[in-house]
Amino acid sequence: MERARYEIFSVLAEDLRISTDEIDRILSKYGVKRATKELQRAYRLSVGQKIMAEVRDNDGRREILAARTEKGMEYIVIDACHDQVLLARLQHRLREFIAGLERSSGKVRDRQSVLGGFCRRMFRTGGEG
Repeated sequence: MERARYEIFSVLAEDLRISTDEIDRILSKYGVKRATKELQRAYRLSVGQKIMAEVRDNDGRREILAARTEKGMEYIVIDACHDQVLLARLQHRLREFIAGLERSSGKVRDRQSVLGGFCRRMFRTGGEG
């Protein structure tokens, strides 16, 4: 797995992008795979997650969220939940997710700003540096 990771990051370092097909080819080359039974379970769980994510209220907010409980991962109907501790954990996880998205959005915004300034300078100088 480490050699596959190295090759993926080597492609990224050289091309500054990598397709999912290329990642698949590299992982396959190094024999990264799962047993068929595990793949089927992972696929079914992925489909189940998508089904749960589709359940929204009239304002587009998710009605059901996943939470780790004493029974493992469970989907919780938010409006029916009376467990303050569980609700606090869900709120904390959502805030962490939002903060991560905001940091990523800031990085994209910073890059847009750099490119915008570069384009404005090029336009003013007629492309002569």
